[in-house]
Amino acid sequence: MARDNVVSFDQNLGGGRRRVADARTHELVSRCRRHLADTLPRLMQELFEHVDDELYQLADKSASDVLQTRYFDAMRELRKLRDAIDQAFLNGHLETFDKFWLHPQVTGGETDAEAAVDDELSLVDNDELEENLAVSGMVSKAENRYHRELFALNMRFAQMVGIPDLTTRQNPVGPYVMADGFRDAMRQWAGELGVRLVVFKLFDRYVMGYVGGLYDELNDTLVEAGVLPKIVQRVRRNPVAPSVQRARQEGAPSEPPPSVDVGGAATIADEVSQEQILGLLGQLLSVRRGHGAANLHSSYLPGGPGAEYAHLPVVASNELLNALHGLQREASVEAPVSRAEIEQLQGEMLVNLGRQLEMGSADAPAKRLQQVDQDLIDVVGMLFEFILDDSNVPEAMKALLGRLQIPMLKVAVIDRSFFSNKQHPARRLLNALAKAGMAWVDDGDRSAKSLYGRIETIVTRILGEFSDDVGLFAQLYDEFANFVEREARGAEVAEERINQVTRGQEQLLIARRRVAEVLNDFRVANPDLPTAVVNILREGWHDVMLLAYLREGEESVAWKHAFDAVEELIWSVQPKIEQPERQKLLKAIPDLLKKLRDGLNNISFDQHRAGQLFKDLQTCHIAALRGESDAGDSSLLEEVIPDSVLRGIDDEQEVIEDAHTDTARAMVVGKWIEWRGSDDSWVRGKLSWRSEVTSNCIFVNRKGMKVAEMTLLELAALFRDGRARVLDDLNTPLMDRALSAMLGALKDTGGDTQPA
Repeated sequence: MARDNVVSFDQNLGGGRRRVADARTHELVSRCRRHLADTLPRLMQELFEHVDDELYQLADKSASDVLQTRYFDAMRELRKLRDAIDQAFLNGHLETFDKFWLHPQVTGGETDAEAAVDDELSLVDNDELEENLAVSGMVSKAENRYHRELFALNMRFAQMVGIPDLTTRQNPVGPYVMADGFRDAMRQWAGELGVRLVVFKLFDRYVMGYVGGLYDELNDTLVEAGVLPKIVQRVRRNPVAPSVQRARQEGAPSEPPPSVDVGGAATIADEVSQEQILGLLGQLLSVRRGHGAANLHSSYLPGGPGAEYAHLPVVASNELLNALHGLQREASVEAPVSRAEIEQLQGEMLVNLGRQLEMGSADAPAKRLQQVDQDLIDVVGMLFEFILDDSNVPEAMKALLGRLQIPMLKVAVIDRSFFSNKQHPARRLLNALAKAGMAWVDDGDRSAKSLYGRIETIVTRILGEFSDDVGLFAQLYDEFANFVEREARGAEVAEERINQVTRGQEQLLIARRRVAEVLNDFRVANPDLPTAVVNILREGWHDVMLLAYLREGEESVAWKHAFDAVEELIWSVQPKIEQPERQKLLKAIPDLLKKLRDGLNNISFDQHRAGQLFKDLQTCHIAALRGESDAGDSSLLEEVIPDSVLRGIDDEQEVIEDAHTDTARAMVVGKWIEWRGSDDSWVRGKLSWRSEVTSNCIFVNRKGMKVAEMTLLELAALFRDGRARVLDDLNTPLMDRALSAMLGALKDTGGDTQPA
């Protein structure tokens, strides 16, 4: 029976190995082991459910009785041995899993494992050779199919046990270990080769074909526990074996549902197109070379893709990598500071590359590159041309990012999924650096803690440390992402503070404008108001109405009471000729005075001045009761709010209806622009807030600090004068924009000129 308990970790490991002893790691390993112990029997059940069917069909189709008997005998023997093979496979796999955590520093690497297989293949007989080839084929296919999931598991397992790196062949749940374990378990059955190969084919289809679901679950478990949660997110999940699905539906123990996929924003259709992009670029490059294009980066190197060079020895990819590594070391010494220097160094780099590879001269080439390597040099070269041509990237940042051309070329040679996998660590890092660099403005701070200093440090580390382990890019991405996230949180707080102040100022302006409009309407309707009434409205009641509007709005009871009080006040000082009107006024005066006193007290109006105003108002009321008018200068009400507030700022500016005004009006919050400041230097800012009332726009920098405030009409004038431009969407990753631009450029310069 399989052991369900987790391995007890040795506390006296020698040889510098790290002992996995903390409770959290114990629990994680236990959970992973439970996944393994639960899933593998289900997958083996899936296998043996189809073994009978497959062998029966083969027997039914057999051309001879001997062959038919052979398949039926194999079917019976495998039924008898099913439990033994099941247990041998599961126990052996769990034992390998346990040993890994006891001895995490596995010796040898992927190359060593492959070399051992090669040695073995040269020594075995034909039958075993056929079996080895079948196993090797299914391992390679699974490693390619699940390379993203395995890359993530390798890094997470290495992190948990404290070793610098873990290859896929060393992974205790990897395809190599799984296939080798099944071959060992199958040694209990001495069936003939043909039938054994049928069983291995079924193992490939029903076990290896569904093991991706296990890798998904293991990664989900570790991500949920916080083990390197940001690396290699999936675009889609792997299929789950029907037997596993049935077990879960029937109530078998299962893990919680996986977390939402961070990379799910990209559609499957988009992923498919991305996977084809390198091949499409290669085809278009071939067409361009066929048209005699001389501005491709590979043209600096001797030899070429033509048939006349087919006889030349081919430069192996490992030779190319070694040469690039040497050039990378040289590039780390002296940094270019301008685009011209970058372009010069690019040409020199390729010439030096040909010299290091001993490729000869253009006139007498001695070696040639493989077609795919030639394509990679051209594609990466075009990628960095795009970066240098991208007006969104400041010049100083172009100089920094341009130094990454050799490391990125090495990445592409090592792992061509760099172009197809949007979650590739190197691609994510390049995108993150470019996005942060686009929002950077040179304020003179290039210290180690500044954005420029952080990016410079990352570039320097890559040039100095990157050999062939793309895990470095994942580590640097995590560090940089944390830095950017901290800055973004601070910027968000600063930006919100600025917006709150601005919104408050606008609300005050709106309130003052509305109160001014109301009082202005009363002035127009009653041009002969007594001075006493004008003074009450101008000095005190204006603020009463303003406070009501700001606190509760125009639909509130407080605003209605303040508005009604003005109407009552104006009515109360108008001459009362008829006796009923005089009686009505005498009854209304006490209530009116109480309303006025309460309102003025609510705004802490000066009591002494209030007494004087009410004394003057009393004189007006006496005159009104006598049927007389105490007319004053109601034009004083105009001083309550300046005319500019009543009209609005934009009313004073000429509105030019053109495309530039349309561009300014179409600006949405979050959009970045670049404009020339008063000192003629370029400034970058993000539209953080726009008033729907005054058309004022607030722009902030990447730290959330206000860098400009202007109206839409002022912004349109900058566009019109060529002193401002809208930046491309900074949320679109640089690599996505670059690849699209490269495809377009190649089609325009050759891809569409092919004969029909």
